[in-house]
Amino acid sequence: MAEFRSREILERLKDWFTRLDVSMRANKALKHQDANIQLENFFRDLLNAVYGWNLVNANGLISTDQDSYDLSDDGESLAAQVTVTTGSAKIKKTLKSFVGAHDEDYQRLVFAYPFVELPRSTAQYHKEKKKFDFQPKRDRIGLGTILSKISHLPLADQEQILKLVSDHLKPLGKAIHLGSDDVLDTLIEVIAFMSDNAPEDEVTTSEKDPDYEAKRERLAEYVEYLEQQYSVNAGCHAAIEQAREAIGYDQPRVAKIQAWLKGQSISLLRSCDGNAGEAFDALAQNLLIQAHQTVGNAEMTAVRFLLADEFQRCNVFPNP
Repeated sequence: MAEFRSREILERLKDWFTRLDVSMRANKALKHQDANIQLENFFRDLLNAVYGWNLVNANGLISTDQDSYDLSDDGESLAAQVTVTTGSAKIKKTLKSFVGAHDEDYQRLVFAYPFVELPRSTAQYHKEKKKFDFQPKRDRIGLGTILSKISHLPLADQEQILKLVSDHLKPLGKAIHLGSDDVLDTLIEVIAFMSDNAPEDEVTTSEKDPDYEAKRERLAEYVEYLEQQYSVNAGCHAAIEQAREAIGYDQPRVAKIQAWLKGQSISLLRSCDGNAGEAFDALAQNLLIQAHQTVGNAEMTAVRFLLADEFQRCNVFPNP
């Protein structure tokens, strides 16, 4: 069970890291720089959690930015430069500024990149580093390197790191300034809740069991009601698509959500004596409370649309 959970955590982290990679490459191409500043705090927390360091944001400790590093851990005699520029020219320029100015304070300088894979480099830095101990293979850290390190950590640490990453990057990026609002946050939490709480074994109850004809009658009676939820709340469509894109709406997640919805549909339809409208209302209310706690009008409207949209996509509650 622990091994299965670990694989699941690593897959989710890989998904987060891959989407961060794509987003930052797009920002770089468009010359959008605002998100780069927020990356410093993201890497500060991530590197501390993964490597056990105590990095602080050095740029926040003085009135102007440091010329050659962004993060520092005095206890480890370590400095870190967070950058989206992977070429050797960036490293050479940084080393020229660092060596002679900060190498007495710090014995190691690492470069952290928001990319899963880093380009190979055969560049030599003898002239720039002089006697400073800089090793490109060791001191260039990308998201792929970090993910590999996480894979060897205890499960409890992996759980904490997943929470840290999702808190920073949902929706990609609340902390990376790619656009966020309360409704979008809620939708992501709701989608994650459904997929994370799907039954381990897919629901096996047949669509024709126990009473297929009664279900057809429910469909005829409540199809207008469900279509109304879809049409009245259609203004939420853009937010839901953003939430799905942010969290990763791939086929495995879709299957988990549908399994969760099927199980909840069967249970609520029975408890509501087959009243699909009442069951739909209960499902929306319960889901929002379980996943988000706060039940506001805007959040409820968005969740109702999300559920109506999901029911359009899968053969449950009460589609025949």
